[in-house]
Amino acid sequence: MFRFLKQQRLAARGLSCGKSRLSTSERPLILKLEKGVLMRVGIVILAGSILAFYCLAGDPSDPFKHFLYALLILALAIVQPMISGDSTLRGNSRLALFLGVILLQVGIGVFLQNQMTAGHLDERLLPLLLPYALAPLTISVLLGPPAGLSACLVGALWWAVLHVTRDPVPLLLAIMGGLVAVLATRRVRRRSRLLRAGFYSGLSVMILAFLAGVIGPVIWDPFLSTDFSQIGFESASSLGIGIITAVLVSGFLPMLEKFFRITTEISWLEMADLNHPLLRRLSMEAPGTYHHSLAMANLAEACAEKVGANPALCRVAAYFHDIGKLSKPEYFTENAPTGYNPHDELTPTMSALVIISHVKDGVDLGLRNKLNRRLIDSIRQHHGTTLVEFFYQRACRQEKDVRAGGNLMNVRPADIPKVSEENYRYPGPKPQTIEAVILGLADAAESASRSLERPTLQRLDDLIHDILEDRIADGQYDEAPVTLCQLQSMADTLVASLAGMHHGRIAYRRRDEEKISLAEKAG
Repeated sequence: MFRFLKQQRLAARGLSCGKSRLSTSERPLILKLEKGVLMRVGIVILAGSILAFYCLAGDPSDPFKHFLYALLILALAIVQPMISGDSTLRGNSRLALFLGVILLQVGIGVFLQNQMTAGHLDERLLPLLLPYALAPLTISVLLGPPAGLSACLVGALWWAVLHVTRDPVPLLLAIMGGLVAVLATRRVRRRSRLLRAGFYSGLSVMILAFLAGVIGPVIWDPFLSTDFSQIGFESASSLGIGIITAVLVSGFLPMLEKFFRITTEISWLEMADLNHPLLRRLSMEAPGTYHHSLAMANLAEACAEKVGANPALCRVAAYFHDIGKLSKPEYFTENAPTGYNPHDELTPTMSALVIISHVKDGVDLGLRNKLNRRLIDSIRQHHGTTLVEFFYQRACRQEKDVRAGGNLMNVRPADIPKVSEENYRYPGPKPQTIEAVILGLADAAESASRSLERPTLQRLDDLIHDILEDRIADGQYDEAPVTLCQLQSMADTLVASLAGMHHGRIAYRRRDEEKISLAEKAG
């Protein structure tokens, strides 16, 4: 409120336009809840309480002993990411999602077990009706296959503790169903892959149950005495539960993504729709920038696949990285009319300010249009704190000329303003992710390659490696989790891709030129 009143007073005095840029920073309360130790302890205590309820509801012979076993498995689930160095589950929201989905799967098992105890469910059907793929499939898609594998093992162990039996078949069924679901979702780009994963999981459970004698049995002598209707019903039950589980996960996935602020590869590909209002505006108002973004998307995706980054994120971020140029499209070379350069009428400082402002304008547009936060971060970081080299050099030349003229006019050197390099740098921050590194390098490479008269393979190689060396020397990648080996792989991929984009073509002759040539020969 005080900030708003202060801004209005400045606007009344002509010192402000009355507007402020939107902020991309997280709220302190959200950050505190995400990283707070007390919140993490609360999540663990809540999970332990639910496990205690399951142990009592399951009516085991010794609930206290089984509760201790369940707590040991809970400790394993919490400590394992710290030991392996996996940062996926270090946030409190991620841990709550991880434990919550597993406890839901185990809770369904406890409910079915109680139904069996009450006589409402056949004991033979219990191992076949459990949704073994629920937690592994959900966690694998949202948090990655390593977390999905952990969910599979933790869920299987918890079920083995609560399902009091010495038969190892239920444990094996839980591990097999979850493991197959994780293997089938290593890279999900379409929702149909979820149904396929559920089908494979149910099929694996059905085969293992058939081999273990849970389905059947098949009586070989005499063969006709086998109850094939029962075998068919039990097989259809195990297979159908896998498919139904996948359908439910597919339906609830968008809600989980929204609530826990997670973006899956499926959602990234849905965002890659070129009919988005901002991209349609870009194609109409800044066609040069639009085509540059399309070309850059192919380069960024190829680099991401080469170094193991997120290709879908790189493609979508490349589409939106220059939306800030919609504010003043004519001031950028790719959109400027032929033979006209608006920067000829501006000072180098003003030109650099216009160029640099497209990052902040892009962030504003992204926030107003509710773009994904990682896209907005990519817009902010893809230039890092690099120097607007062209206008900085022009300003240095002008300063040199002014100083030379000042000596003739007896002007004191202190009265001549000195060019500050900081005024010609992007505000940053420097790239924080490998995807932001890929975007910045692909952007610079695609733009610079257009200036080559003859883009041969050697010239492209020299150009891209010069850009890479300059950025390394400038410290642009000091805050990004990227290695020199990955940077070299990106550069090689860019060289190969740009060489394919700029390959030469045969100069076909026009028809009128052919007619003139034939007439000259006939004459």
